[in-house]
Amino acid sequence: MKIAIITGASKGIGKAIAIKLKNEGYTVVSISRSKAEVGDIIYEADVTDKENDFRIVKEVYEKFGRIDVLVNNAGFGIYGSFLETSLDEEEYMIKTLFVAPLYFIKSVYPIMVRQREGSIVNIVSEAAYVATPKLIVYSAAKAGLAQFTNALWAEARKYNVKVSGIYPGPVKTNFTSHPSFKNSEDIFSKYAVTPDKVANAVVKAIKTGKREIYVPSKLKIEPYFLKFARLFESLTYWIVSKYFS
Repeated sequence: MKIAIITGASKGIGKAIAIKLKNEGYTVVSISRSKAEVGDIIYEADVTDKENDFRIVKEVYEKFGRIDVLVNNAGFGIYGSFLETSLDEEEYMIKTLFVAPLYFIKSVYPIMVRQREGSIVNIVSEAAYVATPKLIVYSAAKAGLAQFTNALWAEARKYNVKVSGIYPGPVKTNFTSHPSFKNSEDIFSKYAVTPDKVANAVVKAIKTGKREIYVPSKLKIEPYFLKFARLFESLTYWIVSKYFS
């Protein structure tokens, strides 16, 4: 039996991942603020609550004796000028996008190290590498998650723990449901792909442990620009992983 924990699993990308992993034979633990429809064990919880996150992981580990996969997917975006957006909402967004994954990884990683196997998959974003003025804080939080993922990938290899970042462009989800996206939905929906595309990338990450996996939008050209820009950094992280192994 293989155990997978997925955050933000009630809808969109998270739900697609939960369905995909169940079909792959995993026992799925779904965590989200609104109750998920898919999952063998379902927690209705706010991922920014540190004590609750550690409690959930402890309960899952005590029940099954192992954790094989962690997918940090929970998140939302705020769209607009930094002059106009809410600081309180931005602080909460940072906690959801960046701090919450740290909580879950901090609790799951030691388990996987002891097991000498496991996969940690972070849903990042193309915005981590291509920041836009209307998504400033979102892009910054995703950039932080990207760099954390890269460094953890380099560290975890010696423990046989796989770490991957998934980099989707626009996806057909409720991402634009936040009021700040009013009149801007078409910008994202025009080139959006289905959540299944991201779920497939997660399965690939679990199997291969590839550091970065891009999920191109219907525009299809942007990953090649990203890959070109990151060419030398890829070499850098390969050297770092060898140095610390």
